[in-house]
Amino acid sequence: MRNRVILIILTFIFSITFIYSSLFTYFRIDQILTPPFGLSNNYVNLWIIYGPDPEIALDHERVKNIKDKMYEIVKDKEIVMIYEYIDTPGLGLYDPVNFYGTELLKEGVMFAAGKNCDIVVRENSYYYDYAVRRTAQNYIENVFGAERLTIKGVYDSKHPLYRRDHDYIYNCFSEYSSLVGDYYLDSESPDILNQVVSDIQRMLQEYGYICEITSKGMGDVKFSKIISSLFSYLPYLAVLIGSIFLCINIFLFYYLILSNQKKVVEIHSIFGATKFKIFLKYSKETLGYLALSSLLCVIVYYLGFTDIIASDVPIKAFIPIVFANIVIGYAIWTLAFLVGRIYKNPGW
Repeated sequence: MRNRVILIILTFIFSITFIYSSLFTYFRIDQILTPPFGLSNNYVNLWIIYGPDPEIALDHERVKNIKDKMYEIVKDKEIVMIYEYIDTPGLGLYDPVNFYGTELLKEGVMFAAGKNCDIVVRENSYYYDYAVRRTAQNYIENVFGAERLTIKGVYDSKHPLYRRDHDYIYNCFSEYSSLVGDYYLDSESPDILNQVVSDIQRMLQEYGYICEITSKGMGDVKFSKIISSLFSYLPYLAVLIGSIFLCINIFLFYYLILSNQKKVVEIHSIFGATKFKIFLKYSKETLGYLALSSLLCVIVYYLGFTDIIASDVPIKAFIPIVFANIVIGYAIWTLAFLVGRIYKNPGW
């Protein structure tokens, strides 16, 4: 009974580690292969930071002027711009081509591109809960230093711009408190896109900012690039090393459990049990635990884990992961059985 409890616990630990590390891989590869925010393969990611002069960050009027000039560069151009900054709970958007149209919203309309203080809020966010549910008002106050931001609509997890760490999407040129961060630009015309990016870089460099292109379209993503991106990401590397370490420990525990069953196996062999029958006896139990623990992991994920991460996993993506978990767990168990040599009589 004690060995059975240990086996159940170990199998569940193995399953939850393998399945969640596989999901980690799934998200990371999807991030590598898929353009951000539903953009096309033409997109350009501009990273803007302050230059060597520390006074730049303190001059808010200067920042406002730069934003105005940036607006003049993109104005009347068939281009989409998304602005993301780590210290801002919202996501900036300039979308004169209506790439993210009203039909993508759960309710309301998408704001017009320009300088109006308009936003759309994420469903179940703080601002949605406060402004829409509790007070039934169509605006929020004291954000960006603006007196009032008008709520035009509500979006949910199906929207391409949905991120759990962003509470709303705002008109990119309606606030001037910050300029640095990541800008994602996209256009159906590569010529227009390249010209806009070049003009923005030139203008920002004149003001003493550092503006670099960190990525430019997807191109032909090679397998070597995927592997390199995975292993250069330290959290993933830590998860991978931890998973390998756990597999080794699971093997050792399986080996010890089977070693403790030698006397029982000897009794079975005296009464005619073959090695194959004994293998099946223990394997059926292990397979059952692997299948049950895999199911529990999936249930746990859908009950609570989606509240922690910003993406949802389709159920079809779980099928190969669960299958691989059972196969690999069973392979470790089989190896432990063969190495353990708990059946001394010859023959199967």
